[in-house]
Amino acid sequence: MAKKGFTSRLKHNILMIGIAIIFALFVGYGIDTFYEAPEYEDFCNESERLRPVKLNQSDMEEFNAKQNQCWEQYDAAREPYNRNVFIITLVIGLAAVIAGSFFMKVESVSSGIMAGGVLTIIYGTLRYWGDMHKYLRFSVLTIVLIILIWIGYKKFRD
Repeated sequence: MAKKGFTSRLKHNILMIGIAIIFALFVGYGIDTFYEAPEYEDFCNESERLRPVKLNQSDMEEFNAKQNQCWEQYDAAREPYNRNVFIITLVIGLAAVIAGSFFMKVESVSSGIMAGGVLTIIYGTLRYWGDMHKYLRFSVLTIVLIILIWIGYKKFRD
């Protein structure tokens, strides 16, 4: 009898982990499908990225200036994109955590959706982390932590 319980629990855990991972991938690839990221090649010619072997000083300065301009333009497009992805994943992730906590009755499915929501939040946060101001980082982590603790107390206290 104990073996049957272990096997059943194992199946639930496998399903939960599978749902969590696939949910996060689904959101990430869904965003990429319908909201494409800026590509470096959109701002700079690939051949310009390769440093010529021999350049005189003025040509080298011009080459470096072009490279810097390319990167600045690319970064200027990438930063708002990453911010928007962060906002989208934060909303979807929190909605998934709440839905998994309160509206789903099958434990492995609800746990998988909740874990997928957390992974989605982590994905979006890491994507925008380098561009976030340190106070925004702290604020986001504080708010998400409070929400997760609140859900834990509301849903799982005995």
